[in-house]
Amino acid sequence: MNNRNASAESEPGPRLSGVTLYLEKNFPDFFAEARFQVGDDDYFLYSRFGQYLANSIECNRTPRHKIYRGFTVLNKMARASTKDPQIRGMMVRGPLEFIMDAPKARELAKKRLSPVAQGYLESLCE
Repeated sequence: MNNRNASAESEPGPRLSGVTLYLEKNFPDFFAEARFQVGDDDYFLYSRFGQYLANSIECNRTPRHKIYRGFTVLNKMARASTKDPQIRGMMVRGPLEFIMDAPKARELAKKRLSPVAQGYLESLCE
């Protein structure tokens, strides 16, 4: 049982629990659908969230306050990533790639993302 605790502490899931709760509270429909499709895999959850957020911005189908909450999710994730390189990798290879590929989303991200998250986004430009 101790091995399970040790591996759980080394995986990004426990460190993202607060972010996941925020995502579940503010995006319940997305969260339920994503968990149904991908289970407990945080990498795919956040990757799909990046895709959802980018598509929502590009298609103007989500109210601005919800989009801002979406950027709050990414900023919370960036804050957690400063202590965990796995979260940083998950963020760069997941949600930020979708933001990067969507012109409107990328422009809005420049205004709404924290300096840490913007640094990760800029690293994708290079």
